[in-house]
Amino acid sequence: MKKTLLFLFILFPALEVTVFIWTGAEIGFLWLFLLIALTGVLGVALARREGLQTYRRAREQMQNGQPPTDELLNGLCILIGGFLLLLPGFISDVLGLLFLLPFSRRKLRYWVQALLMRLIAKNTIRVYRR
Repeated sequence: MKKTLLFLFILFPALEVTVFIWTGAEIGFLWLFLLIALTGVLGVALARREGLQTYRRAREQMQNGQPPTDELLNGLCILIGGFLLLLPGFISDVLGLLFLLPFSRRKLRYWVQALLMRLIAKNTIRVYRR
């Protein structure tokens, strides 16, 4: 856990800044700024679209008496992807897009599910049942 926190709070931002500096030197500050703004706007639009589709499918499943388990995991992946796209940086944008795009989200959904199951098994998070 300490290694993960070290990566998230020190190494990941350092990587993002390095990519920013390199990209800014290659394309210029104005284009860098426009690219950052564009990825943010497109990311929010994509997250909204995918989130609404997931919500509709989950609602349909519940109306048919089925538990929307896959759709809840899809929703969690979309939430993670949207958050990553709101962070400034190109690495986080790529990761966010991977969580948002349906073909890559299917593969990441199993990783998120395994992570959740591990956290539940360790009592890091609790699931309350009636």
